[in-house]
Amino acid sequence: MGISCIIPTRDRRELVMAAIASVRAQDLAVEIVVVDDGSIDDTVARVRDCFPEVSLTRLGGEGPGAARNAGVAAATNDLLMFLDSDDLWLPGHARALQETMGRGFAVAYGVTRNRNAVHGGEFCLPGAGEAVEGDCFHALLRWCFLVPSALAMTRQAFVAAGGFGPGLLGEDWAFFLRLAARLPFGFAGSAPISERRLHRGSLCAMVDRRTILASVRRLGAASRADLAYGHLAVQRFEEMEQWVLRSEENWTTVQEWYTALRRDNMI
Repeated sequence: MGISCIIPTRDRRELVMAAIASVRAQDLAVEIVVVDDGSIDDTVARVRDCFPEVSLTRLGGEGPGAARNAGVAAATNDLLMFLDSDDLWLPGHARALQETMGRGFAVAYGVTRNRNAVHGGEFCLPGAGEAVEGDCFHALLRWCFLVPSALAMTRQAFVAAGGFGPGLLGEDWAFFLRLAARLPFGFAGSAPISERRLHRGSLCAMVDRRTILASVRRLGAASRADLAYGHLAVQRFEEMEQWVLRSEENWTTVQEWYTALRRDNMI
């Protein structure tokens, strides 16, 4: 089964160059589909000039979920992998996920190493001992412990879960829940396969209390529409919404929010 990598991007001409290069450096052939979601810099021209073999699709600023969906529609292969344009695939990424799916899984994920360029430090997601293989739904309901850049699935699995939804924060979590409610996940092992570069322009670093509250409410609303898991997720996100409303903190990154949730035994 051929592999396609979908890379959504917007105004990240330097970062996306490194992202594409990390896919081209894999030891397996991978079709690369870049979806430019309304860049006003020269991202499109740079991609075309430096990587003419890359398939390029353009949108008008519809968000990361819509961009990933458009990339899947443009991809010609049925083994789908993803890479956000400010992330990197580490050596062996594609092979690790392909081999995991070869054990009979329609969905596979691995560990992402997160490097914080703003405040320093690094951490892995999932952390040591936190990964789950098989039924991942209940673990994902407590917290989103994986990222799109460390995920692979068949096209059939993607379609079954309905693709990514709208929104700038939490659209991936909602999609992962829909996937996990339907299919078991394979885990590619404890060695990191992706690197996430957390910088001042990262969506994970451009949040506040209002943004987080809107995301939690959107996750709850999306859950009500899915009969596969709705009642459990609705209850979970209602609890999280009430916790956010009670809190007087104003988080500025997803990591700060996560730390507060752990402190209060919410995850």
